[in-house]
Amino acid sequence: MRQMRLRRMIFALLLMIMVAGLALPVMAQDEPTLDPTQIADIMERLDASENRTFNLLGIFEAIGQAITVGSILVTVLGVLAGFAGVSQIVSARRELTESSEQLKAEAAELRQRFNDEIRMKEAQFDALRAQLASTMQQERKSTSRALLANALIPLGERQYKAGDYTGSMNTYKRALELDSDNPVVHQRLAYVYTQRGDLQAAEEHYNMAIQQEESFAPALAGLGFVYRRMAEEMPEGIQRDRQMLKAEDILLQALEISPRLVDDDGESWWGVLGGLYKRQNNIDKAIEAYERATEITPQSSYGMGNLALLYMRKKDKKKMLDTYERVERIAVKEADQEQGNFWGYADLVVSRYALGKVVEAEQALPVAISIAPADSPYMLSSLADTLRDLLDVLDEEDLPPVRAAIATLELEQERRETLKNGTASNAEDELPEEDA
Repeated sequence: MRQMRLRRMIFALLLMIMVAGLALPVMAQDEPTLDPTQIADIMERLDASENRTFNLLGIFEAIGQAITVGSILVTVLGVLAGFAGVSQIVSARRELTESSEQLKAEAAELRQRFNDEIRMKEAQFDALRAQLASTMQQERKSTSRALLANALIPLGERQYKAGDYTGSMNTYKRALELDSDNPVVHQRLAYVYTQRGDLQAAEEHYNMAIQQEESFAPALAGLGFVYRRMAEEMPEGIQRDRQMLKAEDILLQALEISPRLVDDDGESWWGVLGGLYKRQNNIDKAIEAYERATEITPQSSYGMGNLALLYMRKKDKKKMLDTYERVERIAVKEADQEQGNFWGYADLVVSRYALGKVVEAEQALPVAISIAPADSPYMLSSLADTLRDLLDVLDEEDLPPVRAAIATLELEQERRETLKNGTASNAEDELPEEDA
């Protein structure tokens, strides 16, 4: 309705403008006169103007309709754009909400994982701390036991030097109960076993010491001595020779590591190697070894006494006697300084018999026997073996006293063996029947 009125108003306005345009020339004349031709012409113009006017109205109407349609389109597009914008906003809000929820979930998961990781690390730390505390406690306990074991070693040494081999052995066993991996204790106990003649037990403990410290020279040397002693108990043959070679090899290993090594009696281990060569009848190498021993322990009569016998084997009796004089002087000092020194008295007995000092020798022999540990038959047998060697180098008139001394030693050995076996039998009889 509004559009119709608008068109009519525009048409009227145009018509008025056109009529005014046509009337202006007529009004300009003083006397307007119209002939029929002019009137017809005017009418034609009016018709043409009407047609143009209606055409213009059609154009304006079309423009108006276009504007109306455009407005409608703009409005629709605006509405659609609004809907689209709202939809995007809603969608963005939804995505933002979803992202926020996802981030919250991930953050919660990370927080949970972090807390779990913290708890796990705390548990591991607590376990590690407990383990460390336990280890430290064990280390302190182990260190304390090791220190106590080491403190027992000097006691075992004093007992050994006093001739109490059983007491020394028990002390070392107690030390091993405290520290079973102590190579020094194993070596000291093995040495006592060697002096007692228990070579199997000595070999076992020497090997234990070497397992703990493969370059432990005292244990290597002691094991070589044990193998030499084992070889001496074997009959002549290949097995005995092989055992001697084995002993020699281990002794040389020990002396290569520690050339000035001495045993628990203060004697050079070169003397043990010299004794091995002497038993192999390799006199020159034996002399060389004993000379090395005397260089290392010049205050000891041990090396000198063996050198004296070896000089005689080389038919040098003068050098033998000169050396035995030196042995006697050294042995007297050893006996005076240390009353319980069996080896000092043993060398004193041998040197005096060699020098023809029979009375003095017979005075020293009972002392040597008395201070020889009752549970060490090896000491008396060693002295008897040395006196037997002396029989091969003395004159015939000097032999009877020496033979008598050997007989005395053998008799004492038999007595001690009998006593030892009897004690063992009595101990077995005292055991409960189920243990016997």
